[in-house]
Amino acid sequence: MKLKNRVALVTGSSRGIGKAIALGLAGEGASVIVHGPLDSKELNSSFEQVKALSPHSIKIEAELSDSKAISGIFETIKNTFGRLDILVNNAATQKPDHFLDMKEEDWDHVLAVNLKAPFLCGQHAGRIMRDNGAGKVINISSVHAFDVRRNYAHYSCSKGGLETLTRSMALELAEYNIQVNSLVLGAIATDLTPPDRSAKLISAIPAKRVGETSEIAHLVVFLSSDGCDFMTGASITVDGGTTLGFCASRPDL
Repeated sequence: MKLKNRVALVTGSSRGIGKAIALGLAGEGASVIVHGPLDSKELNSSFEQVKALSPHSIKIEAELSDSKAISGIFETIKNTFGRLDILVNNAATQKPDHFLDMKEEDWDHVLAVNLKAPFLCGQHAGRIMRDNGAGKVINISSVHAFDVRRNYAHYSCSKGGLETLTRSMALELAEYNIQVNSLVLGAIATDLTPPDRSAKLISAIPAKRVGETSEIAHLVVFLSSDGCDFMTGASITVDGGTTLGFCASRPDL
């Protein structure tokens, strides 16, 4: 097992991509902190599946828009495990609206969950990893950090900020043997993706399919392993060729 005796926190791991990542890490021997928001209906199911693979895993409910709740997550981790080896900043939210109609509170909430929370989690995790002498941080980003779309100004800004945060963290944490990288995701199939939406997405993807959550989990396991000790500050695009630009729109090239 690649990650035996490692401890990993995956934010937003009650469903979708985060759940797949948690299962992937647990399957490689890591003890996983499965996280979800308060009153999450899916959290218990996700946790039971993870625990079946890794018995020492635990679950935590916390709202990532609350800095005190974030501090509580890491207090629990320190008290339970005394260490943290892997942080996956996966949790994200979005509330689409036209730029001119976007509410300030919606802007603040999206930025709080998608950017401020990874910053705070990165600080807490980084201090623990520094004291342990090593660590891995993987930020789950989006192609919409660069390829903006209508009605998602706050989301795109949060993911663009996350990309810059990844590089800043990588630079400042390298001296503590902490590697920080991001996965820049395109369309990934989850239970939240309507079939009609998938069909529209596929027509614009050179690979002619959406990604699978298991594929993202495999990459996170790889980035969490010793084989990536010299890799930091990288943004790995996983989008089936969506962002290849002009060449993607010209199949004859």
